[in-house]
Amino acid sequence: MNEEKNGLIPEEAPPKTIVQSAKDFMNGVLSPLKGKDVGQLVEEFTAEMTLVAEGLSEDQQKLQKESEALAAQQTLMEQNLLDQLHDANVTVGDMQKEIDALRRRLEKAEKSIGEKKIKKVEGFTGLLRQATWLAGIVVGGWIIVTVINFFK
Repeated sequence: MNEEKNGLIPEEAPPKTIVQSAKDFMNGVLSPLKGKDVGQLVEEFTAEMTLVAEGLSEDQQKLQKESEALAAQQTLMEQNLLDQLHDANVTVGDMQKEIDALRRRLEKAEKSIGEKKIKKVEGFTGLLRQATWLAGIVVGGWIIVTVINFFK
């Protein structure tokens, strides 16, 4: 009870009727307008709102132009990207063909190396080659014997 007297707990205000509240609200709203011509105020408001609407319209037109420019730029970039992808696919195809050709050449080279063994030379050439080796061995032996006899 002591707290209620000190003002710590607010006292309940008597409830206002709805009609009285609405009347107070309208009086509060219309109090700045009293003494002014309502027609003039409406004209000022309309002029300001027209100015705002024109500004919004200009902004919207600018945004529309920028949007169209961005769409055109995006279309160009997409086309450029598609062209680059096509070129890359063509390049990859060409590289694959070259790799296949090199692979075939490598297989042929490996096959030819495997087939090429030291072949015995037949015929007169083979006989001449064998005679040359034999003559070389005989001459080498003769030189060795001569050098040994010389130092004895």
